[in-house]
Amino acid sequence: MAESWLWKEAPSYYCGDELHRFKAARLEEFLAKAELDALVLMKSEAVRYVTDFYVKGYRPFMDLEYLVVVIPGKKPVVGHSSGSDTYRIQVRSDIEDHRKLPGVDLWHEALAGILNDYGVTRGRIGTDLMPFPIFLKLKERFPAIEFVDASHMWIELTVVKHPIEVELIKEALAIVEIGMCTAMEAIRPGIREYEVAAAAEYAMRKQGSEMSPAISNVASGVNGCIFERIATEKRIREGELVILDLTAVHRGYTGDLGRTVCVGKPTALQREICQVQHASLQAAIEAVKPGVTCADVDAAAREAIASRSYSRYEHKFATGHQLGYGLHGEPAINKGVDFVLRPGMVIALEPRVTMFDRPEVGGAHAEDVVLVTETGHELLSHLKFDEALLG
Repeated sequence: MAESWLWKEAPSYYCGDELHRFKAARLEEFLAKAELDALVLMKSEAVRYVTDFYVKGYRPFMDLEYLVVVIPGKKPVVGHSSGSDTYRIQVRSDIEDHRKLPGVDLWHEALAGILNDYGVTRGRIGTDLMPFPIFLKLKERFPAIEFVDASHMWIELTVVKHPIEVELIKEALAIVEIGMCTAMEAIRPGIREYEVAAAAEYAMRKQGSEMSPAISNVASGVNGCIFERIATEKRIREGELVILDLTAVHRGYTGDLGRTVCVGKPTALQREICQVQHASLQAAIEAVKPGVTCADVDAAAREAIASRSYSRYEHKFATGHQLGYGLHGEPAINKGVDFVLRPGMVIALEPRVTMFDRPEVGGAHAEDVVLVTETGHELLSHLKFDEALLG
């Protein structure tokens, strides 16, 4: 249980009391709607979303370091594995009940203790990424509890953004635009991809980005043709297309943008694939409006590529994803995803054309972000394109 503390400070990168209260109220609403007696979440971004406490595990890989238990009418209970969080939580959050967790193999005992303390020994509990051994031990301890998948509820909870959240995403995008412009200025023959990434990340950190939620992608030449997802030690060469895909986080909310530039004069084929990719992106953007499905937007992007006879080289996965508290949010903009778009959704769109069998040509990628409005959409990103590739 939490001990008393002498002083309080705002959580690091805090979004403010209004949004904090809004998220808490919406969480209560969805618990009631889903008829859940509790919610146990283990994704670090979920723990931060629920509490606004900056969990140190909020980074681009999965570590089991935290959990949060949400019970209707009660403040969230947080478990943490790091001893230093005993003090961080007390100073930088309003969490009243926080508990030091044992090793992961004994988390079921800590969870059982929380559930017993709050009288949740039967009913329905939603969860996100509970490891199977923990699930088995808890089922053995509480046979009257039904554990259910809460992933759909999480989509419902987070997919429509509060106006404050939209503004925070805009600020995150503005930071990424600065990183992009810095990367474009750094690109020259002979520079290594990771040097370009370092320049961009430095610029974004100076502008207040908390972190890069994904590895900065600088993919030139052959790396662009296979859409290499990192910045490697490869040196960029004259005449190559260079794909840039960068991310930043502002007060928990993510910015994600992509562009392609050319070092020197592009060939006719390089210009063509960039124009096809640009047409696909614009088609996807224009398709965004309330009432259409994620699959409809995906189809618009792919049809624009197919109409120019480049289906062989289109992106092999989703055309886009939700953007907000986290990076690749669901539902995806992809084939077969029948989720209907609603006002307030924020979507990152990133179709691409990569000539995997033509390394001398490379690949083309660009990503923009749109807000679904009552009547259509609003473009939230305003990053320039390389006009030499589109003219």
